Amino acid sequence: MKFANRLGRQTMTFVRGLKSKAARRAGAPQQTLRRPRRPAPWGGVEGTALVEFAIVLPLLMTILTGGASFCMALYSFQQLGYAGSNAAQLLAAEQGLITDPCAVTASTVTAALPNWTPSKITYTVIITDSTGTAHTFGPTAGSSFSCTSGASDMAANEPVTVQVSYQYSWFPILSYSPSSSLTSSESALME
Repeated sequence: MKFANRLGRQTMTFVRGLKSKAARRAGAPQQTLRRPRRPAPWGGVEGTALVEFAIVLPLLMTILTGGASFCMALYSFQQLGYAGSNAAQLLAAEQGLITDPCAVTASTVTAALPNWTPSKITYTVIITDSTGTAHTFGPTAGSSFSCTSGASDMAANEPVTVQVSYQYSWFPILSYSPSSSLTSSESALME
Protein backbone atom coordinates (compact mmCIF):
# COMPACT_ATOMS: atom_id res chain seq x y z
CA MET A 1 0.00 0.00 0.00
CA LYS A 2 1.49 3.32 -1.10
CA PHE A 3 0.70 6.75 0.25
CA ALA A 4 0.91 9.91 -1.82
CA ASN A 5 2.43 12.13 0.84
CA ARG A 6 5.82 11.90 2.48
CA LEU A 7 4.36 11.50 5.98
CA GLY A 8 2.44 8.43 4.87
CA ARG A 9 5.63 6.82 3.54
CA GLN A 10 7.38 7.43 6.84
CA THR A 11 4.44 5.93 8.72
CA MET A 12 4.47 2.91 6.44
CA THR A 13 8.19 2.45 7.06
CA PHE A 14 7.63 2.75 10.77
CA VAL A 15 4.91 0.08 10.69
CA ARG A 16 7.17 -2.25 8.73
CA GLY A 17 9.88 -1.63 11.24
CA LEU A 18 7.53 -2.64 14.09
CA LYS A 19 6.59 -5.82 12.28
CA SER A 20 10.18 -6.79 11.75
CA LYS A 21 11.02 -6.09 15.42
CA ALA A 22 8.07 -8.24 16.49
CA ALA A 23 9.27 -10.99 14.17
CA ARG A 24 12.79 -10.80 15.68
CA ARG A 25 11.41 -11.10 19.19
CA ALA A 26 9.51 -14.20 18.19
CA GLY A 27 12.76 -15.81 17.08
CA ALA A 28 12.27 -15.51 13.33
CA PRO A 29 15.40 -15.01 11.26
CA GLN A 30 16.23 -11.40 10.42
CA GLN A 31 15.17 -10.33 6.90
CA THR A 32 15.94 -7.18 4.98
CA LEU A 33 13.06 -5.02 3.92
CA ARG A 34 14.31 -4.47 0.35
CA ARG A 35 14.62 -7.15 -2.22
CA PRO A 36 17.93 -7.32 -3.98
CA ARG A 37 17.82 -5.87 -7.49
CA ARG A 38 18.31 -8.52 -10.14
CA PRO A 39 20.10 -7.55 -13.34
CA ALA A 40 18.19 -7.97 -16.60
CA PRO A 41 18.96 -11.24 -18.37
CA TRP A 42 19.92 -9.45 -21.63
CA GLY A 43 22.37 -7.03 -20.05
CA GLY A 44 22.22 -3.32 -19.29
CA VAL A 45 19.60 -1.13 -20.95
CA GLU A 46 21.12 2.23 -20.10
CA GLY A 47 22.33 3.14 -23.65
CA THR A 48 19.61 1.70 -25.88
CA ALA A 49 17.90 5.03 -26.57
CA LEU A 50 21.18 6.55 -27.72
CA VAL A 51 21.95 3.58 -29.97
CA GLU A 52 18.46 3.69 -31.50
CA PHE A 53 18.81 7.43 -32.12
CA ALA A 54 22.19 6.91 -33.78
CA ILE A 55 20.65 4.31 -36.10
CA VAL A 56 17.57 6.40 -36.99
CA LEU A 57 19.31 9.81 -37.34
CA PRO A 58 20.87 9.25 -40.81
CA LEU A 59 17.55 7.99 -42.18
CA LEU A 60 15.68 10.90 -40.63
CA MET A 61 18.18 13.45 -42.01
CA THR A 62 17.96 11.86 -45.48
CA ILE A 63 14.17 12.13 -45.47
CA LEU A 64 14.22 15.74 -44.21
CA THR A 65 16.90 16.83 -46.69
CA GLY A 66 15.12 15.07 -49.55
CA GLY A 67 11.81 16.70 -48.65
CA ALA A 68 13.40 20.16 -48.46
CA SER A 69 15.18 19.58 -51.78
CA PHE A 70 11.93 18.49 -53.43
CA CYS A 71 10.15 21.61 -52.15
CA MET A 72 12.94 23.86 -53.47
CA ALA A 73 12.81 22.09 -56.87
CA LEU A 74 9.05 22.57 -57.04
CA TYR A 75 9.45 26.26 -56.18
CA SER A 76 12.17 26.63 -58.84
CA PHE A 77 9.96 24.89 -61.41
CA GLN A 78 7.16 27.35 -60.62
CA GLN A 79 9.51 30.32 -61.06
CA LEU A 80 10.77 28.87 -64.35
CA GLY A 81 7.19 28.52 -65.59
CA TYR A 82 6.39 32.14 -64.70
CA ALA A 83 9.52 33.38 -66.50
CA GLY A 84 8.68 31.34 -69.61
CA SER A 85 5.09 32.58 -69.53
CA ASN A 86 6.26 36.20 -69.31
CA ALA A 87 8.55 35.69 -72.30
CA ALA A 88 5.82 34.03 -74.40
CA GLN A 89 3.28 36.75 -73.57
CA LEU A 90 5.80 39.49 -74.39
CA LEU A 91 6.61 37.88 -77.76
CA ALA A 92 2.91 37.54 -78.58
CA ALA A 93 2.04 41.10 -77.57
CA GLU A 94 5.03 42.73 -79.28
CA GLN A 95 4.60 40.95 -82.63
CA GLY A 96 5.79 43.26 -85.41
CA LEU A 97 7.78 45.45 -82.99
CA ILE A 98 10.49 42.93 -82.09
CA THR A 99 13.52 42.49 -84.37
CA ASP A 100 15.08 39.57 -82.46
CA PRO A 101 12.49 37.39 -80.64
CA CYS A 102 15.11 35.00 -79.26
CA ALA A 103 17.16 37.79 -77.65
CA VAL A 104 13.97 39.21 -76.13
CA THR A 105 13.15 35.75 -74.75
CA ALA A 106 16.61 35.36 -73.21
CA SER A 107 16.60 38.82 -71.66
CA THR A 108 13.04 38.43 -70.30
CA VAL A 109 13.78 35.06 -68.70
CA THR A 110 17.11 36.13 -67.18
CA ALA A 111 15.48 39.33 -65.85
CA ALA A 112 12.67 37.27 -64.25
CA LEU A 113 15.23 34.91 -62.65
CA PRO A 114 17.96 37.24 -61.32
CA ASN A 115 19.68 34.82 -58.92
CA TRP A 116 19.90 31.93 -61.38
CA THR A 117 23.00 31.02 -63.38
CA PRO A 118 22.32 32.13 -66.99
CA SER A 119 24.70 29.53 -68.45
CA LYS A 120 22.48 26.73 -67.05
CA ILE A 121 19.36 28.04 -68.85
CA THR A 122 18.49 26.56 -72.27
CA TYR A 123 16.03 28.32 -74.59
CA THR A 124 13.92 27.07 -77.49
CA VAL A 125 11.48 29.32 -79.35
CA ILE A 126 8.90 27.90 -81.77
CA ILE A 127 7.24 30.52 -83.99
CA THR A 128 4.37 29.63 -86.32
CA ASP A 129 4.11 31.74 -89.47
CA SER A 130 0.96 32.73 -91.42
CA THR A 131 1.01 29.48 -93.46
CA GLY A 132 0.93 27.35 -90.30
CA THR A 133 4.58 26.24 -90.56
CA ALA A 134 6.43 26.02 -87.25
CA HIS A 135 9.97 27.43 -87.16
CA THR A 136 12.13 26.19 -84.28
CA PHE A 137 15.03 28.27 -82.98
CA GLY A 138 17.32 26.64 -80.45
CA PRO A 139 17.89 24.92 -78.12
CA THR A 140 20.61 27.34 -77.09
CA ALA A 141 22.21 27.54 -73.65
CA GLY A 142 23.25 30.82 -72.08
CA SER A 143 22.09 34.38 -72.58
CA SER A 144 23.54 34.81 -76.11
CA PHE A 145 20.42 33.57 -77.93
CA SER A 146 19.68 35.30 -81.21
CA CYS A 147 17.31 34.67 -84.16
CA THR A 148 16.74 37.80 -86.22
CA SER A 149 15.11 35.74 -88.98
CA GLY A 150 12.37 34.75 -86.54
CA ALA A 151 10.94 38.27 -86.51
CA SER A 152 9.75 37.93 -90.11
CA ASP A 153 8.03 34.61 -89.30
CA MET A 154 5.81 36.11 -86.60
CA ALA A 155 2.21 36.44 -87.81
CA ALA A 156 -1.00 37.54 -86.14
CA ASN A 157 -3.31 34.89 -84.67
CA GLU A 158 -0.55 32.26 -84.71
CA PRO A 159 1.01 30.67 -81.61
CA VAL A 160 4.46 31.25 -80.26
CA THR A 161 5.94 28.69 -77.84
CA VAL A 162 8.81 29.31 -75.45
CA GLN A 163 10.53 26.29 -73.88
CA VAL A 164 12.93 27.03 -71.05
CA SER A 165 15.09 24.39 -69.34
CA TYR A 166 17.33 24.77 -66.32
CA GLN A 167 20.00 22.37 -65.05
CA TYR A 168 18.91 22.13 -61.39
CA SER A 169 21.25 20.84 -58.68
CA TRP A 170 19.43 19.09 -55.84
CA PHE A 171 20.54 19.30 -52.20
CA PRO A 172 23.32 16.86 -51.47
CA ILE A 173 22.04 13.82 -49.60
CA LEU A 174 24.82 12.16 -47.60
CA SER A 175 27.64 12.38 -50.19
CA TYR A 176 25.40 12.16 -53.29
CA SER A 177 24.55 15.38 -55.16
CA PRO A 178 22.12 14.70 -58.02
CA SER A 179 21.12 17.15 -60.73
CA SER A 180 18.33 17.11 -63.28
CA SER A 181 16.72 19.34 -65.85
CA LEU A 182 13.60 21.38 -65.05
CA THR A 183 11.70 22.19 -68.27
CA SER A 184 8.77 24.52 -68.80
CA SER A 185 6.91 25.10 -72.06
CA GLU A 186 4.58 28.09 -72.42
CA SER A 187 2.54 29.15 -75.45
CA ALA A 188 0.74 32.35 -76.34
CA LEU A 189 -1.28 33.49 -79.35
CA MET A 190 0.23 36.41 -81.23
CA GLU A 191 -2.00 39.47 -81.54
